[in-house]
Amino acid sequence: MQVKMAMELDDVPGQLLNALEPIARYGGNIKSIMHQRERKTPPGRLPVMLIFEVSDRTRLNRILTALKGKGVRITQLGEREWAVMSTVLLIGHIIHADVKHILDQLTAIKGVAVPNLDLSVGGRKQESSVSMPIATENEKLSNQAISKLREIADRKNILLITSIEAV
Repeated sequence: MQVKMAMELDDVPGQLLNALEPIARYGGNIKSIMHQRERKTPPGRLPVMLIFEVSDRTRLNRILTALKGKGVRITQLGEREWAVMSTVLLIGHIIHADVKHILDQLTAIKGVAVPNLDLSVGGRKQESSVSMPIATENEKLSNQAISKLREIADRKNILLITSIEAV
């Protein structure tokens, strides 16, 4: 499951590391951290937004308990359980094909998300590649998203390589 968590930390050295430790200890995989030092909360604490993945609710509960035990104030918590995660690789003139346009078409499908992507940019007039995980609520939506990507890739002359679970 993917978890989005907002928390407030004291403005002292080591607090961010202290808050991240339980996530690592209980098997969480951090996807994104936004640490806003310039935007303190009214009590003078620092807001931090995390997105991480964890395999199950039991591990998430252990993380939350450990964070509360460390005095970390959690101000927002949201989770999303994805039934199907597939990773695709797009190779070609991706930048010219407009990655945003591709993402917009995929995420326009209700129940489909692209949590992040990894872009490798080639030199001038060279091909680039994008590794893109696709999270969906069910197998039908996964197939629909992959079909949409195949259609886009064919139209834009981009090579699409799907993961084994997305075949």
